[in-house]
Amino acid sequence: MGKRVVAIVSGETDRVAIPHLCRELLPGVELFEVRKPPGNAVFTPDQAARLVKAAWYDLYGRGTPPDKFVLLVDADASAKTPWLAAKPFEEAVTRLADIPAPKYVAVAVRHLEAWFFGHAEQLREFLGRDAGSVDTSRPDEIDNPKQHLISLLRSQFRVYTARVAGQIAEKLDGHTIQGRSPSFAAFVDKLRNGAG
Repeated sequence: MGKRVVAIVSGETDRVAIPHLCRELLPGVELFEVRKPPGNAVFTPDQAARLVKAAWYDLYGRGTPPDKFVLLVDADASAKTPWLAAKPFEEAVTRLADIPAPKYVAVAVRHLEAWFFGHAEQLREFLGRDAGSVDTSRPDEIDNPKQHLISLLRSQFRVYTARVAGQIAEKLDGHTIQGRSPSFAAFVDKLRNGAG
């Protein structure tokens, strides 16, 4: 496993939640940085490639070049297969021949919020209620998990923000989620070992 890993994600929710979800799963990592597009910029393959370049030259300039990059892409409501969601991002990073660190693409099926349902016991405790009518033993199969989570929070008079995502992720155990969510397990495998 690389000692310096950079994850490139689509937005603030992912940037805040990912370090908490992976905290116990990456022993021996000296740098785990999560970067996202600036502001509310759309996460496109070109934007992802620019983020990889910026992170490489920024960290290389500090004497700590990344050992690998892992891009996290959603296979969201457009019902894309993980392979179709990943393909344009894989093509974009293969064009970065001047950056010698490996670049991998992982897919959250359907959104990162599905992973929260992978540790339903702790999510239930955070929400102060059950997870509703979804099969939490198969979080990757939940239709629109982000909207479902928003509805659950709304029923408790709460609003879903990146800060709330971070609070939820702090309570969850990555090992438990890994056992229930194949897409989270594949993401962690790429963070650890490269191509899963």
